[in-house]
Amino acid sequence: MMELLSSDDFKDTKIDPNWGPFDYLLHVVHVDQQKFQKSHNAPPPPQILCKQDHTGFKLRFKFNNSVGLKRKRNLKAVEEEDDGEGDRVAPKLKPKRSKKQEKSVCPIPPPDLPPKFRQLIVEEMGGRGLVLVIQKTIFFSDINPTASRFSIPFSQVKTHDFLNEAEAKELDDKNPMQVWLLDPSMKGTSITLNKWVMGSSSLYVLTNMWNPIVKNNQLKKGDTVQLWSFRMNSLLCFALIKL
Repeated sequence: MMELLSSDDFKDTKIDPNWGPFDYLLHVVHVDQQKFQKSHNAPPPPQILCKQDHTGFKLRFKFNNSVGLKRKRNLKAVEEEDDGEGDRVAPKLKPKRSKKQEKSVCPIPPPDLPPKFRQLIVEEMGGRGLVLVIQKTIFFSDINPTASRFSIPFSQVKTHDFLNEAEAKELDDKNPMQVWLLDPSMKGTSITLNKWVMGSSSLYVLTNMWNPIVKNNQLKKGDTVQLWSFRMNSLLCFALIKL
């Protein structure tokens, strides 16, 4: 129940001769709040309402203005969320893509033997069973005349199916094989195929007549080459293609 103010509530009031009607009204509100606070243990009223000099209106103006600025800032925040910039606060998560989806939809087709080599091997020589063994970049070790060998690391071999069981066993037993090689200039020569095991790494190597092939075809570091295998009357042969 609201209690009315009495004259006793204003006994400590000091009247300022410069007060106007609005100042008296402010003082009454202040006294009423003090009385309410004493009876209900409420927090003390804001000091802005009890200012008792001629600056009271000016202070009230500042107080009201600060509230207005606060409301303006809140309104601006809401507008920023509604005008599309709110996406930055709560961006939509992109759905995760599986590794299969990240792969190209149209896979790169396997390389094919150049037509002139295919015509020579298949149509003129009667070769069969063309297999791409490796595509690699020529390193210095491949053209080093002291080493005189072309390396075919297992880690880069496309398939080991170019060897039959008997040939694979011969190489595993460290027995080199003589094979026929068609070089980039489409000249044939006999060359040695071997298998080396170096620590935990294994590789096939072409040796012996390798240096003349490097010289005659002007192979150099950085060149990309392909080594194809094929069969001619069941004998293992190779074709070296310079890309």
